[in-house]
Amino acid sequence: MLISTVAPASQAGRSILGDVGAAIARAIDATPAEHLPRAVCDILRDHLPATGLLSAQQRQGQENRYTRHVLYAHPQGLFTIVALVWRPGQLTPIHGHYTWCAYFILEGEMQEEHFAWDPAAQCARPCGSVERPQGDAAASHAGMDQIHRLRNDSADTAISIHVYGVDGPRVSTHVNRIAELAPA
Repeated sequence: MLISTVAPASQAGRSILGDVGAAIARAIDATPAEHLPRAVCDILRDHLPATGLLSAQQRQGQENRYTRHVLYAHPQGLFTIVALVWRPGQLTPIHGHYTWCAYFILEGEMQEEHFAWDPAAQCARPCGSVERPQGDAAASHAGMDQIHRLRNDSADTAISIHVYGVDGPRVSTHVNRIAELAPA
């Protein structure tokens, strides 16, 4: 099971996160729901990368699974900002989302595999992949229309920043909607 941690942020990190959080909160108030994930994606591109965003502790990964550090949780539970640390070879399960999301590759590079939902078979079928280099960002809506799997195939650690439309305490349980892979 993946466990989220709350690691202390640096002073610079708190300031940057405050700016990003305020921009996302404004976007939630002003943006139609169908455009919100892309608007948050644009906010991440506009504000990141940023020097001092993560503390040394927030850059730590775990040997056996990717690590999730909660960086900011909106006080009314509208969204949560999370740093994911990926050591070489680490990956997510194949999943859609229970909520909207946006992410930014802060360091390193990631691979994103895409899958199409087969409602008759109730499983996911591979349909492509894309490289996500440092500085790239992506977003998706809730549901099974944008199923994916993220992985770090490089020899170096990668770090990504994710924003989910869920409150902080539920980020470990109410984000990923796991999908079974279709038999070969």
